[in-house]
Amino acid sequence: MGEPDGFILEGIIQVSRLLIYDTSNFMDFPIGGQLTSIGNFLRFLCEEYPERTESLLLVGVTLDAGEIGRKKKLHLYGREVDFLPVAAAERDLGNTKKSLRLQFVKGLLKCRNRLHITKKDCNYIHTPEAYGVVKLFCMGTHCVIFSHGSYFNMERGFRFFQKNVWIKKGFAAYLKWILKDADCILLLDKDSLRDYKPYNSNLVQVGNSIVCPEIAEGRHVPEDGRVREILFVGRLSKDKRVEPIIQAVLGMDEIRLTVVGDGEEYHNLAAYEGERVHFTGAVAPEKVKGYMEQADILVMNSAFEGIPMTILEALSYALPVVSTNVGGIGEVLHFGQDAEETDGTPEGIRAAVRRITEAYDRYSRNAYENSKAFDYRVVNRKVYQVLCNYWQV
Repeated sequence: MGEPDGFILEGIIQVSRLLIYDTSNFMDFPIGGQLTSIGNFLRFLCEEYPERTESLLLVGVTLDAGEIGRKKKLHLYGREVDFLPVAAAERDLGNTKKSLRLQFVKGLLKCRNRLHITKKDCNYIHTPEAYGVVKLFCMGTHCVIFSHGSYFNMERGFRFFQKNVWIKKGFAAYLKWILKDADCILLLDKDSLRDYKPYNSNLVQVGNSIVCPEIAEGRHVPEDGRVREILFVGRLSKDKRVEPIIQAVLGMDEIRLTVVGDGEEYHNLAAYEGERVHFTGAVAPEKVKGYMEQADILVMNSAFEGIPMTILEALSYALPVVSTNVGGIGEVLHFGQDAEETDGTPEGIRAAVRRITEAYDRYSRNAYENSKAFDYRVVNRKVYQVLCNYWQV
């Protein structure tokens, strides 16, 4: 592939860039599927099209307030990629005092001259509050959205401004404008596809991706041949409904639960810490893999979701899954084969765990085999092809 075409702006040769916006540091914050999804795309790009990383700019947050507004290099998969942090985040999400979304918007406004957005650029937006600022800076610039879950569920996950009706209504109207105005929307599941059709005709369902590890015999073998370790990975928010998972485990003999993640519910849930329930707090993505290897079953109990990266990763480690059937979960899990459905209650979770335990080897083998459909190279080649319609070469 040839070098990107240049163009002239104020006497300076410019290239078409891809700017990726997210409230993350693109390395290890915050733990969750969204960061992993972006990381898998960056891995694909660095491995398959390394020359294009020279026209890439990551716009995100930092855990060190002294880095705000200072462009730096991130070392990713053998390449150096430009990164501009525009806001500071707190590692302890349970004690966050300010809206990170609002801080991100303010940071973008302050860093306008560092971004230099032009009509030649492609803005790849993973966090919707960035969209309006980008358009304010350059109305004619290209914008591609990656929707990690239906925008119409977003206000349910608000930590701040829950009681401000006007802000919630205004944000809902803003999201509808984004959906209508975007050049293209990449999305995960059929529910989002259905929700967005009235607003935009350029929709592409791509799904999430994983890096599949090599698993001996294509299955997981529990220690002593008995299911003992249950795992939850994700943000500790009300919509993840972690407490019923804890109650389910406490109602079963010889079963332990590890809760990986942080969030606003951490301090309420931490009261359950004990011999059979352990909280790790936020951990780096590479450490999550260790917890996957030690676990026997992953349990997710969300009220709404897109397609959780955590579920795909669990399948790739040959872990059967217990989950509610919401959002796009039913599109990736095969209930009765690699997973069991729960109604979200402790009793429902316990019953699902028992069904898997009775035929564990079959569920484990199916999980690993089905995970191969979400290989990061397959999924992100499709993403890359879409972006190339706007990211000039």
